[in-house]
Amino acid sequence: MNKKTILRMIVLMVIGGIIGIIFSIGLLKLNQPAYINIATQTGHFIVKNSLAIYIGLFLCLFLPAVYHYQKAKRNYNQITDMADDKDDAYEKAGEKSFNLSMLINSTYLILNMMLFGMTFDKTRGDFFLIIFLVMFSAICAAVLEIIAIKYIQKIDNRLKGEPTSFRFHQDFLESCDEAEKLRIYKCGYNAFQLSKNVTLGFIVITIISNLILNTGIFPIFISCMIMLMQVTSYSYYALKGNKNLIYKG
Repeated sequence: MNKKTILRMIVLMVIGGIIGIIFSIGLLKLNQPAYINIATQTGHFIVKNSLAIYIGLFLCLFLPAVYHYQKAKRNYNQITDMADDKDDAYEKAGEKSFNLSMLINSTYLILNMMLFGMTFDKTRGDFFLIIFLVMFSAICAAVLEIIAIKYIQKIDNRLKGEPTSFRFHQDFLESCDEAEKLRIYKCGYNAFQLSKNVTLGFIVITIISNLILNTGIFPIFISCMIMLMQVTSYSYYALKGNKNLIYKG
């Protein structure tokens, strides 16, 4: 390990310590009756208006996801058999809209699940209506993703895999060419590194929160289990798929 690497590690440790101190001071400030009351009132507001929030998520996220999917289709449909600059522009615009549509759609599903978990109460009068809205949201998001994948497979018949099958990701990846696979691998690796660092941050936050706010050990357990699954799954597939791929901790 050279001096530059050691210095970088020391700098990162110092920065991490400073951030931890600032975060701890912030939590101590929040652990006051006035701030606790604000958090409690916010929670009651979300529970009371959860029905309106579900509708708002549908209007503000799902419908834009559908719009961008249709926009992607319009761009892809403009592509002709003649390879020229216009076709490249249409393809890039279509890919951008398609990825944005899937991102918004996934965000819509996640926020619906989060809202359901935060506002779950079997004693509320509209409990079954909330259950219906959650199921409806999940079905809408799943159907849009399936339709989008089938459309991409329709315009590019190289791509295989049934979206409702457990083997879809494997079949889809195997049908991609080498350039597409490389792109997928790079995106997956970068996403893994980012999620690993974010999870590590959550572990630190949950530990400090438990020390200062006495939030309990369950958030710490969940955060650590998530990171453990990330690291072990990456290492497993690295050893299984490519012995030359070295895990950089």
